[in-house]
Amino acid sequence: MSDVVAAVGPIAPRPEPLLRVDGLWVTFGARPENKRDAVRNVDLRVESGEVIGLVGESGSGKSLTALAVMQLLPPGARATSGRIMFDGIDLLALKRRAMNERRGRDIAMIFQDPLTALNPTIPIGRQIYDCIRTHDDIGRQAGIARVEELLELVGIPHPHERARAYAHELSGGMRQRVMTALAIACRPKLLIADEPTTALDVTVQAQIMKMLDRIRRELGIAVLFISHNLDLVSEICDRTYVMYAGSIVESGAVETLFDAPRHPYTRQLLRCIPRLDWTVGPMSTIPGLPPRLGTLPPGCPFAPRCEAAEPRCSDEKPPIWREPASGSGHMAVCWRAA
Repeated sequence: MSDVVAAVGPIAPRPEPLLRVDGLWVTFGARPENKRDAVRNVDLRVESGEVIGLVGESGSGKSLTALAVMQLLPPGARATSGRIMFDGIDLLALKRRAMNERRGRDIAMIFQDPLTALNPTIPIGRQIYDCIRTHDDIGRQAGIARVEELLELVGIPHPHERARAYAHELSGGMRQRVMTALAIACRPKLLIADEPTTALDVTVQAQIMKMLDRIRRELGIAVLFISHNLDLVSEICDRTYVMYAGSIVESGAVETLFDAPRHPYTRQLLRCIPRLDWTVGPMSTIPGLPPRLGTLPPGCPFAPRCEAAEPRCSDEKPPIWREPASGSGHMAVCWRAA
């Protein structure tokens, strides 16, 4: 064994992930009596070139986690604890100007509603051009050519004419493509896609997802894909994190998570996916509602809705289970995970 080790040399240490979120807490309210924890102790990793899914019901904390990474939390919310390491730098420690320099250039985001995210008074081409000029010293003609190149890359026909259009003159699918062109304008290392297919019909959804997958492969961009659509996540993601009530309750490789989920919430989410062989009876749903902000039970927050809950689930915090000695990184927070 020693001869083999000597032949191949020492094993190089694993490089740091592109994005590493450690123990993130996001809180609403400034006074102690008004504080409400919306994101609780979230750990998350994204390697370079990797596609990571972040799934869960509406209100589970997915978008707030992404906004904390972008340092774009809404008024009243703030990251009260944890670290967000991006490319070796703690984003929470950066001043506003330093964060502005990284936002858009190194890390970018596709927002849920492009109609509200795009400026309605400025042509889309000018918005993309301004984004490029913010981070790159580029001439006018070269900038215009770059804008048209980006519009063509995201599948918008006649980019020269479309660049003069306003957001309200485009369809929902076209606006989402413009948002994508804005996000990748400066070739970021990480793209956060927050429900990029919301309110789009199934055909357009497929087109947008195919476009995103093609672009991230061509540009080598890592993607954090936020969605409640597990079908889409299973198609494009390498690993997935499942969020419930502000916390990560399960994570692992997509194949492992979908084939052998360990958390009851993940299992019930998977049962809610419509199937072509569904013949009789109502579609599966998860009974009840997620807990309101600041009203978590003392034990597992999913216990009141869980089909496999035990008495201890309501009173005691569940332990963290990890797949032993497999290297899969499969993790679940549940008494019955093992």
